[in-house]
Amino acid sequence: MVTKRQPDDTKLLVLPGRLVDRLKEVSTKRGTSLSGLAAEVIEVALRAEELGAPLGDAVDAYRMVEFQRGAGAMMVQRSSLSRIVDGLEAGHAEELRALWEEAGHWYGRYVASKLGGGEVFPFLAKELAASWNLDEVEIRGGDDAFFRFTCFVMTESFTGLLLSYVSGLMGALGFREVERDHVRGMATVRYARAPSG
Repeated sequence: MVTKRQPDDTKLLVLPGRLVDRLKEVSTKRGTSLSGLAAEVIEVALRAEELGAPLGDAVDAYRMVEFQRGAGAMMVQRSSLSRIVDGLEAGHAEELRALWEEAGHWYGRYVASKLGGGEVFPFLAKELAASWNLDEVEIRGGDDAFFRFTCFVMTESFTGLLLSYVSGLMGALGFREVERDHVRGMATVRYARAPSG
């Protein structure tokens, strides 16, 4: 019987059986070797570590990008968008806010269709922090819901647009606004579960 000789620089690594089973499933789907896949996964984890990004954060960031791509979102520099918004707001403030509320409503429906109930608010908190470049954001939900954010460089116009967007988003998730306190770049909003029907 001929056995394949391992390269001299290989070492034995002990992993929990459940992880090995999952690796086997993926390697079979891909048509690659189990050890090749394990080495690739570990290489990627080490690359993330070298970048100072825990692998879980890197996976969350990829997930957000995929959600945004699926929703048709695109990245635009804040300064460019601010100029457009400021120019439009002078004569079309209500129309602009309605447009952003509609966009938030659509995105809320999209996220709710993709994620389970317990995942929605934690995902949205991370997603809003990244896509709106917020310094702090918190969203909690239950029968009542709570949204709070801080952004030290946000204009008054953008603050209003974000609040319209979140209003649409929360409406899509079955909540109506009951209390709002905001100034430029900061807001706290409370919501109640909207009556069904």
